[in-house]
Amino acid sequence: MKRLIVFFLLVFVSISFAQIESFDSEYIDQIKEDAWVTYVEIVEDNLILTDEQAEVFLPMLDDYIADLNKVVDMRVKNTEEYMMNYYAMDDSTARDLLNKAVEVEQERLNIKREYMAKMLETLPSVVVGKFFQLDARISALIDLVRMSSIPMVRDEDEE
Repeated sequence: MKRLIVFFLLVFVSISFAQIESFDSEYIDQIKEDAWVTYVEIVEDNLILTDEQAEVFLPMLDDYIADLNKVVDMRVKNTEEYMMNYYAMDDSTARDLLNKAVEVEQERLNIKREYMAKMLETLPSVVVGKFFQLDARISALIDLVRMSSIPMVRDEDEE
């Protein structure tokens, strides 16, 4: 039951993050902080670790989150630029935003690869695998909510 409550809390936080109409950095920072707390709760509720494994894993998780937070900042900046140009999107701006979106996703993958390698050095593969399964599911949920709240690029004939 606790996992279900935490899951819905994460969805709520994600929806709040996705529906930001202004890009007030303090507000965004608070939402990100709340989302990361929920993320950690879900991981801790679902990843069974020995005391020794937890001693190794939890500091790595903190570092992983700090690095992923930089990706979130990049994504927020790109979304802000997209929304600021939504009604006057030209080909050059669209191309630039596409390239930035791919760079953000590539950075996210680079961070995952880096931490997977670090974790595999000291933790069992099964633990690392389950963590990245949880991470993928949580990320997919957040991405779904985020993407569903950002409007599609306008057609040229739309007014």
